[in-house]
Amino acid sequence: MSDRRDTTRLHTIDALRGAAALSVAFFHITNGNPALMPNEPLQRLGSWGWLGVDVFFVISGFVIPFALDRGGYQWRDAGRFITKRVLRIDPPYLVTIALALGLWWISERLPGFRGQPMRVELTTIALHLGYLTEIAGRPWVLPIFWTLALEFQFYLSMALLFPLLRHERAAWRALVIVGMAAGTLLVHTRAWVPAWGAWFALGTLAHLVRAGRLARAPFFAAVAGGATIIGITATWPQGLVAGATALAIAFIELERPFLERLGLISYSLYLVHEPIGGRVVNFAVRHGGRSAWINAAVVVVGVAVSLAAAWVMYRSIERPSQQLASRIRYQRGERVRRDAA
Repeated sequence: MSDRRDTTRLHTIDALRGAAALSVAFFHITNGNPALMPNEPLQRLGSWGWLGVDVFFVISGFVIPFALDRGGYQWRDAGRFITKRVLRIDPPYLVTIALALGLWWISERLPGFRGQPMRVELTTIALHLGYLTEIAGRPWVLPIFWTLALEFQFYLSMALLFPLLRHERAAWRALVIVGMAAGTLLVHTRAWVPAWGAWFALGTLAHLVRAGRLARAPFFAAVAGGATIIGITATWPQGLVAGATALAIAFIELERPFLERLGLISYSLYLVHEPIGGRVVNFAVRHGGRSAWINAAVVVVGVAVSLAAAWVMYRSIERPSQQLASRIRYQRGERVRRDAA
């Protein structure tokens, strides 16, 4: 694959990430507090924003195999791969936990507070560090963290399975994809990644077709099958969105500067929009006396403040984490560079 096509593909991924993060933020800001705009058009429009999570899962199904392929990953690189992912995602995640707890503590002490009292055990916080909170039956500090736990489980599964996706025999590659999709049919517990295997499989299929390891005809058939599984086990809108995302990653050259810039801060936006934008909404609800126009303004302010906080998070925490993670190379990649020198 040429450098140009790699770059173009990342443009598409960034644009999709940006759109997905914005849609999820819009969903929580318009629907997170039902007292803001009950049954108003903007609230009904925002109620579809949760589908951005489906887009994220398909994107991860593409990006992780893509990065492993480009880095020359082999089984002996598993420790390095997991270390890279921890360095990449954990610092913003840990900062968000601290931010959410701090804002919760402050909010509870303000006049007119109507939320849940702050009751967080040290055991629950410790479980957050290993993304084990929901598996252990404990509540997340922020509800959105459940998706990060699934992402981390997917990283672990790819550390084991990815060499089979690069195998010269198509039967091994097919076995991995079928196994991922079968997980959605067989496992129905939200906290375990096999239940979401069909979503990640769609992204992996997009990688295989882009890498030339899967022809277009079986790709289309497999995408249709994966989308159908999602439609049956979850909802048909999710199946359609997941399938469309896989097709877009595989074939569409999407360059949208605004969405790409959003894509750069998409992880930070995903993390901070609830504790930051959600509090803008809660403040407005607490002070009452709203019209439809004021409600719309609250939404705009909530999104804008979330974007500003995400930019600060990206510049101060996420980008340094990315740079640190990028310094870790897989052994094959290091050997190639030494030989070239």
